[in-house]
Amino acid sequence: MLFKIRYNLLLEKRRKEYKLFNRAYCPCLSQYINFNSNGFNHLRFKVDGTPRNPKEQMYKMGLLPLVIPVIKNATQIQEYRPIMAPIGRKKIDGKKNLKEVEYWSLIAIVGKRKTKIKVIIRKIGTGKLHFWSVFKL
Repeated sequence: MLFKIRYNLLLEKRRKEYKLFNRAYCPCLSQYINFNSNGFNHLRFKVDGTPRNPKEQMYKMGLLPLVIPVIKNATQIQEYRPIMAPIGRKKIDGKKNLKEVEYWSLIAIVGKRKTKIKVIIRKIGTGKLHFWSVFKL
């Protein structure tokens, strides 16, 4: 029961903080990174829409304060990956909606504890770059 209370408190705190995130300029991509609901939802749910384990959600939400420092301080793109991927859960004419999706990985050592963090940036089709995921290395 205590875990569930801690989980709900962290979820609400991080949701409020995330809503205040403005776009952040990424020098190594020479573009602004946006923060939309897709990024926050991906911390809570897998690509197929199934919920992540609550401990994994707490882990990822705990790293949210380090995302903007990584975006601002990463000195190079660690990885770039373009793929064709289904977007959304709805099917069009019985088929999944495939679009080109690009992913960039940024790594920086940030925070009081000098932690090595990886942030994933995503772009769907001709859309804007947006935050997608975060984890420790």
